[in-house]
Amino acid sequence: MDTITLFQWGADGVLAGSIQADPMAGIPERSTPTAPPKVKAGTVVVWTGSCWAVTDKAPEPPSPSKTEQLAAIAAKRFTVETGGITVQGLPIDTSRDSQNLITGAALAADRDPAYSVKWKTAAGFVELSATQLLALADAVRKHVQACFNREADLAKAVDDGTYQTAMLEQGWPV
Repeated sequence: MDTITLFQWGADGVLAGSIQADPMAGIPERSTPTAPPKVKAGTVVVWTGSCWAVTDKAPEPPSPSKTEQLAAIAAKRFTVETGGITVQGLPIDTSRDSQNLITGAALAADRDPAYSVKWKTAAGFVELSATQLLALADAVRKHVQACFNREADLAKAVDDGTYQTAMLEQGWPV
């Protein structure tokens, strides 16, 4: 079976390489049967959409779409939300499972002021009174809500066009 050489380019248009392909299989995305020009080292070959162009520097990579920006923001929120916090000097797990356990313990503490529990932290077991459990639950709830509030602020910035990638690392609760 005969094959053809297809030249592939990245999302930024820069020549990424070549592959051998079956001409009957169709042309894969971001590839062309048109050979790029021969160039000297340090030169960049870019596909313009209709032909190859030679330049001395690579084009700027495309900006992430709104969907990609929102996905990155949501992923960062989840990482911070579930990354844990320190409450009353105790390292507290804030994974979704831990949030559920804390909520259940807080419900019991709210119903019975004499309630106490041995709670496991990263530093080991501690005895918590109903009052301490309720304070712990409040701190975790505030942390989680602050994470969602930051995500909402960044999503608004994406929507109004003021979002900058550096904002992703700023303003999250600690």
